Amino acid sequence: MDPVDQAYCLIGQTNRVHLMGIGGIGMAGLAWLLKERGLEVSGCDLQQNRQTKWLEGHGIPISYEHHESHISDAIDWLIRSTAVPDSHPEVLRANELNISVSRRGEVLPALMRDRICIAVSGTHGKTTTTAMIAQLLDCGYFVGGEILGQKGVARDGKIMVVEADESDGTVAGYTPDYSIITNIEYDHMEHHESEAAFISCFEKLIQKTKRTVFYCAEDRLAVELCSGNTKCVPYELSSQPLNLPIPGRHNHLNAAAAIAVSKIWKTEESLLQALATIQPIRRRFETVFEEGGIRIVSDYAHHPTEVAALIQTAKELKPKRLLGIFQPHRYTRTLALGNDFPPSFEGLDKLWLIPVYAASEKPIKGGTTADLAEHFSEQWAGRLKIYESLVTAWESIQTELQEGDLLLIIGAGDIERLTEFL
Repeated sequence: MDPVDQAYCLIGQTNRVHLMGIGGIGMAGLAWLLKERGLEVSGCDLQQNRQTKWLEGHGIPISYEHHESHISDAIDWLIRSTAVPDSHPEVLRANELNISVSRRGEVLPALMRDRICIAVSGTHGKTTTTAMIAQLLDCGYFVGGEILGQKGVARDGKIMVVEADESDGTVAGYTPDYSIITNIEYDHMEHHESEAAFISCFEKLIQKTKRTVFYCAEDRLAVELCSGNTKCVPYELSSQPLNLPIPGRHNHLNAAAAIAVSKIWKTEESLLQALATIQPIRRRFETVFEEGGIRIVSDYAHHPTEVAALIQTAKELKPKRLLGIFQPHRYTRTLALGNDFPPSFEGLDKLWLIPVYAASEKPIKGGTTADLAEHFSEQWAGRLKIYESLVTAWESIQTELQEGDLLLIIGAGDIERLTEFL
């Protein structure tokens, strides 16, 4: 049976479900949706965070360790995050007990089958676009980030807007009523062996979308896939200025996508007015410190295209000096895109590099931070610094900061710990 079909059946047939890695942003949202559907939910993870505290506060028990003893006849279904391998002792124990095992990316599309579903896909901009639609329509949502001012990372509803994940290919498991393709740029080399394999996920999403696919008219690959298909409709930057409280041209494109699909239910005039009250996503150009003429902004950017957009947005603020600290995310991405990273940092006066955030990967030749540094030209001499840890880099940064500086905290790993230091 198809894994998504199996998950759909299990939603109606089982009662007790256990989630491995429940503290991850996607797993936490899934746990909440399953609870709202009436299932008895439990979970485990290695450490407590904002998401686990939120779930525990709503009655979901969580164990802060991974052990096969968690898997017993007391559960009917085990759901694991992408980071959990088939060989994990808890997964093997579930197989021994004939307990059904699913991946997060298989369960979420199954939950959407009984809802009017808007699937937001693309290499960049998914989270922000999903958050915008959720607020414009005040509908159910599943988003891979924390919307400031909202309670939780998911909410059930008749209309659901969901961030559809291409990282592990499970975006192809959706059969949405509507879908959005923000852009297509090769990424997640840890799962997709080639650009063609990566693009095929979006081809399948287009085929399986029931009604309309909205795609960015500025993105070459999206245009190539969608042009000539009668159910595909392009969107582009609005001809009128948008009163959008989130900076950056890329966010105006995200807003254009959100308006395009939201017009199915609301007038364009009301949507344009509502944009002015949109709340941003945590770690998307989020100001985390501003004092003494120094501003520090934290951003999730981890792909060269995202880094370049971030720096361009920061330059619009016209700081005296623009500084950055960057944590590469995954050895596979650092290896594959090593040549593309240095140009994306142009515009910075200084850059601090810290070790790669592994995300469960093992180090590979050519994929370390030291390897990345070798791609920078001599023009970066005196502007580029490499440190062995986040702590030592932060110690250096503190001696450098002065009035008029804007510091960017860049990366998708645990570099966000800098906000705790602040």
